[in-house]
Amino acid sequence: MPRTIRRLAIANRGEPAIRALTAVHELNRAGDRPPITTVVLYTEPDADAWFVREADEAVALGPATVTDPVTGVRRSRYVDEAVVLGALLRAGVDAVWVGWGFLSERASFAQRCEQAGIVFVGPDSATIRLLGDKVAAKQMAQRVGVPVVPCSDGPVDDLSQAGVHAERIGYSLVLKAAAGGGGRGIRIVHTAGDLSAAFTSARDEAQSAFGDPTLFLEKLIPGARHVEVQVIADGQGTTWAVGVRDCTLQRRHQKVIEESASTVLDAAAEHAIRDAAVRVVAAAGYRNAGTVEFLVDPDTERYLFLEVNTRLQVEHPVTELTTGLDLVKLQLHVAAGGRLTGAPPPVRGHAVEARLCAEDPQNGFVPAPGRLAALVLPGGTGVRVDSGFREGDRIPPDFDSMIAKIVAWGQDREEALARLRRALDDTTVVIDGGTSNRSFLIGLLGRPEVAAGRFDNHWLDRLTAAGEHLPAPDPVALLVAAVTSYDLDQAAEQAAFHARARRGGAQSTTEVGHRCQLEYRRQHYDLRVYRTDRHTYRITSAATGDADLIVERRDGAQGRVRVGDRSHRTVAVVEGARIRVDVDGRSHEFSRDDGGVVRSAGPAFLVSVLVAQDDVVTAGQPLAVLESMKMESTVTAPLDGVVASIEAAENAQVDAGAAIMRIRPTGTRPTPAGSLLTFAGLVAAPPPGTPPCERVYSALRGYLLGFDLDPDSARAMTTRQRRLGETAPPADPGLRHCEDSLLDLFADVGSLYRPRGPADPDDAGANGSTQEYLLSYLQWLDADRVGLPEAYRRRLERALRRYGVLGLDRTAELEEAVLWMFRSFHRLDELVPVVTNILERRLRHHAELARLADAGTRARLDRFAAAVQGCQPVIADLARDVRYHYLDEPVLDAVIAEEYARVEADLDAFGTGPAPEHAARIERLVACRQPLRGTLLRRWRGTTDPAMRRTLIEVYTRRFYRIRTLTDLHVSEVDGRQLCSADYHHDGAQIHLVTAYAPLGDLPRLSRTVAAHLHRPGTAGEVVVDLATWRHGEPADVEDVLVELGKMLPACDFGRRLRRLDVTVTTVEGSAPERFRTHHVTYRQRDGEFVEDRVYRNLHPMLAKRLDLWRLGNFRLERLRSAEDVYLFHGIAHDNPKDHRLFALAEVRDLQPTRDADGNLRYPNLERLGLQALAGIREALPGFPADDPPAANRIVLYVRPPWDLRPDAWTELVGSLAPLAAGAGLEKVVLRVRKPDATDTVLHVEGWGTGVTVRERPPGAEPIRPLTPYRQKVLRARRFGAPYPYEIVRLLTPPPGAVARFPVGRFTEYDLDERGDLAAVSRPYGRNTANIVVGVLSNDTETVPEGMARVALLGDPTRGLGNLAEPECRRVIAALDLAERMQVPVEWFALSSGAKIAMDSGTENMDWIAAVLRRLIEFTQAGGEVNVVVTGINVGAQPYWNAEATMLMHTRGILVMTPASTMVLTGKQALDFSGGVSAEDNFGIGGFDRVMGPNGQAQYWAADLGGACEILLRHYEHTYVVPGETFPRRHRTTDPAARDVRTAPHTAVPGTDLVSVGDVFSAARNADRKKPFDMRSVMRAVADADAVPLERWAYWRGAEIAIVWDARVGGIPVCLLGVESHTVTRRGFVPAGGPSAWTSGTLFPQSSRKLARAVNAASGNRPLVVLANLSGFDGSPESMRRWQLEYGAEIGRAMTNFRGPIVFVVVSRYHGGAFVVFSKVLNDQLEMIAVEGSFASVIGGAPAAATVFAREVRARTDRDPRVREAAERLLHAAEPAVGTLRARLAEITATVRAAKLGEVAEEFDRIHTVHRAMAVGSVDRIISAERLRPELIDALERGMAAHRGAG
Repeated sequence: MPRTIRRLAIANRGEPAIRALTAVHELNRAGDRPPITTVVLYTEPDADAWFVREADEAVALGPATVTDPVTGVRRSRYVDEAVVLGALLRAGVDAVWVGWGFLSERASFAQRCEQAGIVFVGPDSATIRLLGDKVAAKQMAQRVGVPVVPCSDGPVDDLSQAGVHAERIGYSLVLKAAAGGGGRGIRIVHTAGDLSAAFTSARDEAQSAFGDPTLFLEKLIPGARHVEVQVIADGQGTTWAVGVRDCTLQRRHQKVIEESASTVLDAAAEHAIRDAAVRVVAAAGYRNAGTVEFLVDPDTERYLFLEVNTRLQVEHPVTELTTGLDLVKLQLHVAAGGRLTGAPPPVRGHAVEARLCAEDPQNGFVPAPGRLAALVLPGGTGVRVDSGFREGDRIPPDFDSMIAKIVAWGQDREEALARLRRALDDTTVVIDGGTSNRSFLIGLLGRPEVAAGRFDNHWLDRLTAAGEHLPAPDPVALLVAAVTSYDLDQAAEQAAFHARARRGGAQSTTEVGHRCQLEYRRQHYDLRVYRTDRHTYRITSAATGDADLIVERRDGAQGRVRVGDRSHRTVAVVEGARIRVDVDGRSHEFSRDDGGVVRSAGPAFLVSVLVAQDDVVTAGQPLAVLESMKMESTVTAPLDGVVASIEAAENAQVDAGAAIMRIRPTGTRPTPAGSLLTFAGLVAAPPPGTPPCERVYSALRGYLLGFDLDPDSARAMTTRQRRLGETAPPADPGLRHCEDSLLDLFADVGSLYRPRGPADPDDAGANGSTQEYLLSYLQWLDADRVGLPEAYRRRLERALRRYGVLGLDRTAELEEAVLWMFRSFHRLDELVPVVTNILERRLRHHAELARLADAGTRARLDRFAAAVQGCQPVIADLARDVRYHYLDEPVLDAVIAEEYARVEADLDAFGTGPAPEHAARIERLVACRQPLRGTLLRRWRGTTDPAMRRTLIEVYTRRFYRIRTLTDLHVSEVDGRQLCSADYHHDGAQIHLVTAYAPLGDLPRLSRTVAAHLHRPGTAGEVVVDLATWRHGEPADVEDVLVELGKMLPACDFGRRLRRLDVTVTTVEGSAPERFRTHHVTYRQRDGEFVEDRVYRNLHPMLAKRLDLWRLGNFRLERLRSAEDVYLFHGIAHDNPKDHRLFALAEVRDLQPTRDADGNLRYPNLERLGLQALAGIREALPGFPADDPPAANRIVLYVRPPWDLRPDAWTELVGSLAPLAAGAGLEKVVLRVRKPDATDTVLHVEGWGTGVTVRERPPGAEPIRPLTPYRQKVLRARRFGAPYPYEIVRLLTPPPGAVARFPVGRFTEYDLDERGDLAAVSRPYGRNTANIVVGVLSNDTETVPEGMARVALLGDPTRGLGNLAEPECRRVIAALDLAERMQVPVEWFALSSGAKIAMDSGTENMDWIAAVLRRLIEFTQAGGEVNVVVTGINVGAQPYWNAEATMLMHTRGILVMTPASTMVLTGKQALDFSGGVSAEDNFGIGGFDRVMGPNGQAQYWAADLGGACEILLRHYEHTYVVPGETFPRRHRTTDPAARDVRTAPHTAVPGTDLVSVGDVFSAARNADRKKPFDMRSVMRAVADADAVPLERWAYWRGAEIAIVWDARVGGIPVCLLGVESHTVTRRGFVPAGGPSAWTSGTLFPQSSRKLARAVNAASGNRPLVVLANLSGFDGSPESMRRWQLEYGAEIGRAMTNFRGPIVFVVVSRYHGGAFVVFSKVLNDQLEMIAVEGSFASVIGGAPAAATVFAREVRARTDRDPRVREAAERLLHAAEPAVGTLRARLAEITATVRAAKLGEVAEEFDRIHTVHRAMAVGSVDRIISAERLRPELIDALERGMAAHRGAG
């Protein structure tokens, strides 16, 4: 009877539910019947499922499964008929669609629905009961003539009955659930022995799945096809058989592939089987859709009836695609009483369906549910997808594992299969915690048996049992798994790195690559994976070989990789220790080998554990039974062993990858058949056209970027890099580009993370170190939050672009990149040899490459040298060498070339002009500044013209003997040879000089020619013979030349005894420069033999005399290669072989000055020779052992032209040498200068690296002494990286006349006398007997010309690294006593390794240290000042002393640190050893950047020791009080006292338009004084313009808002305080309850502490000036937690206790608690001044209006007409308009309240002006902004006068 369905319940879930919802939606859209409301039933796991979201209504059923309280059996809530029916009744539905599974074949449920009046969409209950009884159904089929499979003819109640039927039917047979379906409750039994276990298992599964344990037996038909017929009947006489489906491809009775129709049926057979199906269902009186199943013999086409499924089948879409029917709609049509009219539609084409399931084919197809992390389903022509899930949905483990049905239609079977394969290829499934059978389906469809249709219903079981369903082992899959494993390890390391970085530190592993152990197809792979750049991985193994994998694209788990020459689509999913990899659609499973852990493959219920702890198990033995999705699976032992532990409990849920038990191996792993995969041919080849160097340098760049390079490759690349440099053409553009790119990267890396040091160009103006910036950035990955300077941001962005990261905002890519970047810093040391090779290659080939250098080259080399100077000084020096040879030297060479061109022109012109011109040319040649020995020799050998030769030998003689006055010089011919002779006097002797040119081989004959000349009259006196000779053949060293001369000299007879014989020998042939082929030897005659005078080896005596070589007489000299005009010697002291040095000597013959672009006076030739000398020293240094380089090296420049060099130009002169002096080990540069008055003076330039000092002294009359014990100590201290105390003294005490950084000074050393008191001692420096030096330093400054005295303490690193015991402590205490008596500060250059630890001393040293501590406390509390410069490492006691001296609230002294400074209580080594928390080095524990600067305990930082001393002297300029006086002395100033501060510039501040200081006070520009402004601009305007302020605590983190300057105002030294008046970026961690930025004018805890310390430090010393814009103290929870009250109170205490004048100036606003702690009532000497227009009150107007006057604001708001009108309208409004009018009232009220707040605030501010404050006595005077500076000076003078009078 027709019935309208209006409310349809869907008692199913997932894909079936979506299928029904889709059909109803289409029916509703058609509009030809009343709409149907859909109501779905769902359980808890599906609460957010797609089908629940799509339905009109949803009814919850509760948990997915429940346990029967009687039987204890768990069952699905969907089969709890009572619960489901109750839900249907509550929902008021007309009908229920059950789909397939669950209640679809439950006759009892259908009956309940019938009784409840609910239409059951399906057969009636009687039909279901009849056909559901498999035995009864077979009997009925037999009655209508349909053959059936032999069976038990009834239920089998127990095992014995089953045995009887089995014997009758015969094995093999099938046990089936009578109420079953879907392949559940079925077991195949081959023998009687298998029957018992199969019977129990099948019955349990039937009970669980269907609630009915009834079984029957059926004959197993081998080799059959499973064919089914889709029927639908209207129950009114019409039954259609609408399609035949072949479902033979089954696994364990679960259908996998279904198709329409069957390939084994011809038309007749298909017609017969359709007819049989109709007869069966007609006999049953069937209504609605159903399926009749048959087994078909493929050979005979004979069919046997199996059963009827009284429901719609899962695979029904293949019938719908081939017929055009919608079977679900037909079901609803028939259920509503509709009829089937006409004939069934014809079948068209072929359709094939594949079930995409969440199951694991690699592990016995166990269910593998989880969250669908990625789901991309296919489309396209002929493809249909039915699914119940969307991406992001979770597949519950409680239900069926199917994800989707993918169906393809084609004109024929071949086309349908092709479309299905393409659809599966286009499908992406990624399941977190699970996997899918997609790969299995692709592989199955690709098998020839499937393509040909040659299979039976057990074929797939046989295939899977043999493991043939798995893809062949794939090396690409193994590589992807290895890379995935690497990424997992890397992700863990990255997480640890960022966790540490968030705590303010950063540390990365130094390990290169990750070891990866994988199990794959029962093979063990031990691999090493290296990520060589952003996209490339190298995988290596001794067993498999090497391979490269390039990631072309990565999108979560999906990606595309290139291996070899092929690209592959991949998916990689990690589940615990398991890695699932899909390569081009084929799945592979790997296990990260973690020993004998037995894990669950997916989420499951642990049914039972089959073994116990300590049981012995064998590989393959069942260990546990798991259940998932109603399917049981057995877990087996992976190896032989003993059960070590059970990790999970029975009857409990376990997650994917969860450990079930652990097995301790007892033997070796079973060795599987087959062999390991190999990676042959999988190493990536470089792209065509890649330069040979690029592969090498790209690997090195990747390694330097922090990526991995396996050790073998690293060594190979380094070797290949060196060989490339040796074999490639010097100017090879590809190689130069590769080298430049590595140098640039090295500089980038080196400049990103280094301790604070002298600024390079990129760091100019930066307040902080790059190390500090990077660590702060890593903490938050927020550049704005940490306040990165713009220059460092650009540098960091440039570095991150190398990792593909654009910008500094936090992203996943950035988080990964910064770890690689941080690793790169540790690679610098490793790649120093590589960079050294590059720079040395460029030095070797500078002649060819220098012409290619340009400004970019200079910039690159300068940036490189600056970036690495602090950590890699050797290569920084090499870079400077390259720069010199490429850029500086060519310029100098051009000048030299011009001079040589003039020489050649003069030589060419001889004989062509008149005699005067001839004489002038000779004079020019004699005066030429360049060496001409080689030129003259070449000309001599190139001519036979006697006149030309006479000229050449004359020039030679006069040049070499220019320091002698030659007389009677003439050239004569003797025996056919030209000789030049002359006379001169020296040391009271008359010398006759003879010079000649000759081949070396002619030396004996030449001697006789000289003898003939000497026999002539007029050749009296001692004889010097000077011979310029040449030889042919191979170049010879000096020893070879000596051998040759030794053979010739016995045959020489010069006719007289010679005073000296000089022989210069040049080898004519050879590629080396001619000067390197020339040697000079000097002989003296002793006892008739010629003996070499080694002093002059390779140096002409006349040059040696000009260069005062005698001063090096205490050294054995070896001349080294150098520039032609530089004479470089390695000297080894005769008396101390350990004393070896380099001496570079040169003559400056030209002082023609020039001016550079900045107008500075330059002396190019002087600078050229200085640079050449430095270059020579640095080039020689690498030739010495690294642990024993020459030290105390010296350059001596002899300036020949008279020079009137003013002292004020000395420092500017040597400044040009300073950049290249770094790393040269220079002790000093000496300039010997001839003054215009013909007297000589010597300038000693000393203090390289600390502060250049130029001292003028007379020429030395003694040889240079070998290293004295003092100098040895200096060098020893230098090796420790610490200054020697007396060198600090020398730095600070330049003598009168010296040009230095510091004023003239003196030092008087003190030591303990016999009474234990300090007394002055007179002894050479370095004779101290304790580890600390004590004395009195005094400098004559402008304001204290009589000498600014301080007691000095200096730690001695050469004595136990300054360790401390009784002798040192006694001297410290005595020094404090001395300072107290003298009323002067203590100046402490602190270096100490802590308390002395020895076998004979211990705790007594601690007592002595405590005694010093006590004395320091007493001294500082009494007003004593101790200023500390930390000159090196301070350990233990010394940092405590430093703290007591400078860090407490009452202390006045300062503490200065340098890059070499650190203060630690326990050193890094001890912390590491003891297991304490440490850092990467001692500087990370107690250096300035990371600790002492940010925490405010170090007050100043200096780039070097000289800078630290400079800060000390600047500090004293503001604080030094001459004993007996009251204040520091006033300075002279040129800045007018009456200067108007308003004209001073104002630094730009975001959010304001103020451009001058006057704008801050302007009534027009800033009337209410609320605009942010720069307080430092106001402070600079007030302070003297001719005195640079000294800012204390500039780096104190958290105290940035407070500004503390030592400045001068009107020449008066003052402590000048200000509070920043614009928002300051907060750096570092911001805890909950804390402000995100430091707000304008607000005092926070650390800024309060800073101000209190500043006030205390100035007390009793100098006046205090406060420029106030104070809104009060911050009261946030964080500030209160961090001692805001205490530190704020400290300000009040400091102000109260302050001794001296205080001038407090209100420049803007002055409110709140700040008013209290700075109030004038705290101190009688405080004068309070306010600038006109400023405000002073208890609270500001706005907060006052919001809090104090809130009631008044509310009253004014309520009285406002707009509010009253809106309230009235609301009061009388009707109900529909009430909501709108209520919202309107709230809006108007808020607007009016804001206006009233402003009114009240403005009224409050008008009342509480500074005029009111003055009227009540809070302010003394109000001044105009114009008068700020003069009034301030007047106030200071008044206060100081009053204080002196009171004192």
